[in-house]
Amino acid sequence: MRAATARFVIVGALVFRSSLALAQGAPASSTSAPESPAPASSPAAGPAPAPASGPDTLPPPIAGTSTDVEREERANLTGTPNPTALGGAPGDDFRFSTHGYFRAPLRVGIGKRPACGATQKAGTAINGVPCAGPGQSTTNVHSPFLPDDQYLDWRYTRQWEQDWTEVFLNYGNSHVVGTVGFQAYNLTDAGFNDTNAQLGIAQGFVTVTPDLGLSTVRIKWKVGSFWEKYGQAGKYDAGHYDTYLFGRTHQIGESLAAEADAGDFTFRLTHGIGAKLEQVAAGTAPTVGAPGFTLLDHVHAGVSYKKTVDANLHYLVSWAQDARATPTTPDGKIAVAGGEVRVTGGVAGEFYAGYSHVSAQNAGAVGPAIEVIHSLGGGGHQTGNGLIDNYLGPCTMCAPADVGTGSIDTVELAYDYSFGLLYRKLKDPRASFWGDGMDVTLGLFGLYSAVSSKDTTFDGVKKLKYGADLVFNALSWLGFGARADIVEPTSKDSTQAFWVVSPKILIRTKFLTHELITAQYSHYTYKSGVTPQPPNNGYPPDEDVFGVKATMWW
Repeated sequence: MRAATARFVIVGALVFRSSLALAQGAPASSTSAPESPAPASSPAAGPAPAPASGPDTLPPPIAGTSTDVEREERANLTGTPNPTALGGAPGDDFRFSTHGYFRAPLRVGIGKRPACGATQKAGTAINGVPCAGPGQSTTNVHSPFLPDDQYLDWRYTRQWEQDWTEVFLNYGNSHVVGTVGFQAYNLTDAGFNDTNAQLGIAQGFVTVTPDLGLSTVRIKWKVGSFWEKYGQAGKYDAGHYDTYLFGRTHQIGESLAAEADAGDFTFRLTHGIGAKLEQVAAGTAPTVGAPGFTLLDHVHAGVSYKKTVDANLHYLVSWAQDARATPTTPDGKIAVAGGEVRVTGGVAGEFYAGYSHVSAQNAGAVGPAIEVIHSLGGGGHQTGNGLIDNYLGPCTMCAPADVGTGSIDTVELAYDYSFGLLYRKLKDPRASFWGDGMDVTLGLFGLYSAVSSKDTTFDGVKKLKYGADLVFNALSWLGFGARADIVEPTSKDSTQAFWVVSPKILIRTKFLTHELITAQYSHYTYKSGVTPQPPNNGYPPDEDVFGVKATMWW
């Protein structure tokens, strides 16, 4: 607490100094009525600005008052622009802006329904599937029965993403922005009105970016309820597997980030504290076996060189010492540590490598303050699968103190290459290219996890998945591609492995834009032990899936 208090004093002094400097240099106020804030301008077409490790020539910046320390905020799950960015306005008036993202996929699974025998009634189960009688087709059409479309599962491949929407409303100026975020999945007009999927006002926070009077030093202070995201293999998002190698935090608290330039180097340091509140309805106390009040502490340090090499170290820890949830068992703790490096080599391509070590003790008592490698906290709560569900196992024969205890070591690799950039560099070594023309891109990626657990069934399990994504952007409005993934969820049972190949068509209004429509077909090949996600895990998984997906960000 002393360290936190000292930080607050330092931040207050910096803000006061900045405000005083601005006041001393400000012109006399006008007696006329202030102008109305100008409408927020649209972000420039094309990808968001690169993080500090990006190439020397950056794409057009998002409109607003971005600083380098904010660029990491642009790389998030959905690929949306910085949710706190503001549009331009006369002077530095307070003004309003909005940013958002939605993904709306039609997904159709094609399964097989066996025909009933001569003496069998319609609906008689054959290998777990109701047989087809008179007037019933043997082709079964439904929402896909797949093993890899649940985000909170290590098998997730991002081949068939489900719907998601988020909208951020902002009000502020270049030094302070207030943000409220609305989030939801399961678009209700097209499906069942599941109120649990409507997350409502999920985030609300203030971002302070004072002018320190130093062009080489920047700070950003966020206070409230907000996400922080660490360990993203993608340049602008969480990569081909949408994985947070070190964690995405879910908490209410604060985070202070500082960034300083020293010649060709940029140094970064971030520290945050917060809490994930009890996972029970308001006015209800947590009970034994449910996560209690969970604290979060995290620190991150990084350095980049000439926007070409970017290296970072991370440490996050969440813990619960709530007697209501753990009256007889040890306090719970989940810690994540590791490092990552990104190399942006221009014509040589872009490479990412990261390693994380997750350790857990009585993880079931820990709330989902950290979402890491597709797991929310320890698990066993209403927010979905956690470390116990995905890695450590229920340990039904263990002593209570050993349940949810173990570790996971994970390595993620990704490599992305643009043949369009190579072609242009061969023609003119000084050429730059940001995807605003014909291009062929290739992505190679893989994820490996090794589990150590008190549960002997899960102890020693090795998990491996890898794939490739090839895209040919032939015209400004049309592209073609194909993606393939091989998934081996456990080294102890090879029958759970599967692979998938997916040709796709990409439609947009121009090369660099804010929308994308994807038409895709996938063919899966399964070994005998593969089951789809609940509640359809009693059925065989679908071999064929097709659909069309609309995506847009602003």
